[in-house]
Amino acid sequence: MASMKNPSEVPEQPPLSPADPAPPGSRLRKNLELCTWEGLTAMPLVFLTLPGNFIIALLLTQVFDLRESVYGLIVSLPAWCNVIQLFLMPFLMRRWSQKGLTLAFGWGHLVCWLALAAALPVIPQDNPLVAAQLFFILFLASSFLQSVVGVSWTSWVQEWIPQRLRGTFFGKRNRLCQIATIVFLLAAGQVLAWFEPTDPIRGFQLLMLVAIGLRAFSLFAQQRILGSSPAAQDERAVKWSDQLKLIRGSPSLVWLIAFGAAFGMAANFLGPFFAVFMYDILELNVARVGALVVTSSITGAFSLPGWGRFLDRYGNRPVMVFTLGLWMVMSYGWIFIHPGNTWVLFFLFAGGGVFSAGFFLGSFSLLLKLVPPQAKTAAISFNLAATSITAAIAPILGGGLLDLLSPLVENRLRILQAVALVHHSLVLSTLVILLKVREPRSASVGQVVGAMRSYRQVGALLGLSFLVNYTFIRRAKQAKDPDSET
Repeated sequence: MASMKNPSEVPEQPPLSPADPAPPGSRLRKNLELCTWEGLTAMPLVFLTLPGNFIIALLLTQVFDLRESVYGLIVSLPAWCNVIQLFLMPFLMRRWSQKGLTLAFGWGHLVCWLALAAALPVIPQDNPLVAAQLFFILFLASSFLQSVVGVSWTSWVQEWIPQRLRGTFFGKRNRLCQIATIVFLLAAGQVLAWFEPTDPIRGFQLLMLVAIGLRAFSLFAQQRILGSSPAAQDERAVKWSDQLKLIRGSPSLVWLIAFGAAFGMAANFLGPFFAVFMYDILELNVARVGALVVTSSITGAFSLPGWGRFLDRYGNRPVMVFTLGLWMVMSYGWIFIHPGNTWVLFFLFAGGGVFSAGFFLGSFSLLLKLVPPQAKTAAISFNLAATSITAAIAPILGGGLLDLLSPLVENRLRILQAVALVHHSLVLSTLVILLKVREPRSASVGQVVGAMRSYRQVGALLGLSFLVNYTFIRRAKQAKDPDSET
C-alpha cells in the first residue's frame, strides 16, 4: 500500500430500501464470506498493533532495552488515541461513510507499519532514549489511525449484519480469526528463534512485512463488501449533540460504558506487564511465551462457536458475568508461579483462552445490541473514548509503580506474586458494575450456570461435540441391543 486513499474516492454503494433492513440473502452470504476473509487476513497486523503483546514486548524491552515506565507509556497510546477520535468522529462522519473511513484509515495504518518495518534497522539499540522517542512517534501514528478504523468498522458491520445472526456469525468468524492468529504466532516463534542468534531485527522485520501483506488482502476484501442500511443515512443527518442525548437516555448503555471504563483501568493497570515478567522473572524464552499464547488462542478458538450459541440463547450480560468471574478466580494461580513450575501456566492460559473468548465476544455483541440505531456511531465512539481514557492512564501508573518497587524489593518474584493478587482482584471487582446492566430478552446468570452443569453443553463449548455425540449415540445403540455388550 503505497499511499493513503482519500475516503471520498471510495465508491459508495446504493442504500438498501426501508423494507430491506439487511442485505438480500445472496448478497448477505457474500458479505459474510468477505467479512470472514478480511478478518482472517487482518489478524496478524491487528495482533502486532497492540503494543502489549509478547512480540512487541520482546522487541521494546529486550532488544531495545526500554524501561518499564516507557513501555507502559507506549502501551497506553492506543487508549489515548481512542479518546482523541471522539472529537474527530463528528467531523469525519458528516463527510464520509463508515466504509470509506474504514478503508481510508486502514490503508493509512498499513503505511505506518511499512514505515516502522523500514525504520527498525536504523533505530539505535545502544541509545534507549532515542529509540523510545522513535517508537513513541510510530506507535502514536499507528494507534491513532487504528482507533478510527475500530469505531468505523464496528459501526459499519452493524449496518448490514442482522442482530439475529451476530452471536453465531461472530462466534464462528472469531474462531477462524483465532486459528489464523495461532498459525501466525507459531510461525512468529520459529522466525524469531531462527534470527535471534544472528540478527533479531531481521526477524521482526520479516514478521511485520508478512502481516502487512496479509492486511492489504484484507482491505481489498473490505472494499468488495456491499450494502448499507437506511439507518446509516438517517444517522448522518442527526446532530451529534442529539445523538449524545439518545445515549444519556439509555441507562443500560451508560452502565455498560461505566463498566468498560472500570474494566479498562483494572485490566491495564498491571496486566500489560505480565509479558515482561515472563521474560525477566520467570526466565522464559520467546518460544515458551509464544507456546503459552498459542495455547490460549487454540482453546479460545475451539470455544468461540459454543459461546456464540450461548450468547444467542441466554443473552450477553449473564455469559459475561459467568466467564469473567471464572477467568479471574482461575487466574489467581499466578500467585503460586515461580521459575520451577512454569508448566502450570499452560493450564492457566488454556482456561483463560476459553473464558476470555466468551467474555469479549459477549461484550462486543452487547454493545451492538444496546446502542441506539440513530446514534450508533456516536455511541460506539463515546464508549470507546470513555473506556479508553482509564486504560490509557492505567499502564502509565502501573509502570511508574513498578519502577518504584523494583529497587526496594530484592526478590522480584515477590513483585510478581503481589501484582497477580492485586491485578485479578481489581478486575474481579468490576463485576459489581456489570450487574447493573439490564439486557432485553436475556436469561439470569443462574440459568447460564445451570446450563454449564451439563457435560454435553461443556463439550460443545470446548469444540468436543463430536466426542459427546459419539458417547450419546453409543449409549443409545447399547440400550437398543443388549447383546452388543458381550
